[in-house]
Amino acid sequence: RINRQSFGQYSDSWNEKIVWHGVPTIHLYHEAIMETKDRTRFGVVIPAFECALTIGATLDAVAAQVHAATAVIVVLDGPDPELEEIVAGHSQSPEVLVLPKNTGGPGEPRNAGMDRIRARHELDAIWFLDADDIPAPAFLKVMDDLLQRHASAAMVVVNHINWSDSDPLPEPLAFSSTLESVEFDLDWYLKQTGAVLPSFSVIRTRSFDQLRKDGGGFHPTLTNNQDYELFVRVITDFECVRTPWVGGAYRVHEASISANQARAWDCRRRADLELSDWFKRRGARGLEKRFLGSSRTAARRSAKESWYAGRKAFAASALLRRMIWSLDPKAAVVLFRLVIGVKRPSGRG
Repeated sequence: RINRQSFGQYSDSWNEKIVWHGVPTIHLYHEAIMETKDRTRFGVVIPAFECALTIGATLDAVAAQVHAATAVIVVLDGPDPELEEIVAGHSQSPEVLVLPKNTGGPGEPRNAGMDRIRARHELDAIWFLDADDIPAPAFLKVMDDLLQRHASAAMVVVNHINWSDSDPLPEPLAFSSTLESVEFDLDWYLKQTGAVLPSFSVIRTRSFDQLRKDGGGFHPTLTNNQDYELFVRVITDFECVRTPWVGGAYRVHEASISANQARAWDCRRRADLELSDWFKRRGARGLEKRFLGSSRTAARRSAKESWYAGRKAFAASALLRRMIWSLDPKAAVVLFRLVIGVKRPSGRG
């Protein structure tokens, strides 16, 4: 778990105070950044679905960015007049794109939003922000700094904290004058996929163009884990950089996409199969097998989550099918442990 620390603070030189959703936030930054002539042009894409209660705070946080975004678009995943009115009336004045019907997940809205704002603006990087998360005011300034310091990096990632509405936003703490950053690889990411989220990362547009030529953008049929599938491809092909600086709050609530764990793990299974095929086309036999194995683990985990949620007959059927048709002996072990009531494990399936 990430420690609660350092919101909206960038260096030792005290410079500007911002009120961030009712919390006085001291914003700190290097003077050298202010002198930079070539500011990174960011486009912000916010997929939105049934988020009337949260999107206002998210747009407030975008408006409070010290390094202003070049363009902001909110993509409604299906008609929603109430939500459209809320977004259109916000002082941020974002562009609003309404998809003709609900697509079931944020993948297609992200792709559509990126295409729309890139057709209308010259952009260097895209920030795919969820409609319920709260980024720190210095987020884009930190991203600008890191992208300029790491000219070949395709993606830059910051830390975040998990936060719920019942908890107050954390008070900002003092921050070191030196913002550390390191490259990370696929092995690091796969051990802690939850550390890299769309709301707390940006991707260069030129790198995204290359991705779409080989595997596409965000997978439109994955309701969960479409960011995981895309991030694996980004990290495989490009230099990626992370920093321990905490760039915002990830809102945890019952309505979030990841709240249904059985569905989330089934989407992970499908994402891993997609990635296994992607590596197979590239002749990367080792990674093809690795993700095929991960898909089997995810399938067993999905069945376990269904069992814990009370859908025992469905879970047992899913595990039996894996035993017979997928020749997965571990499915038999999982089913046996569930039936005899072995305590729910915290690790892998």
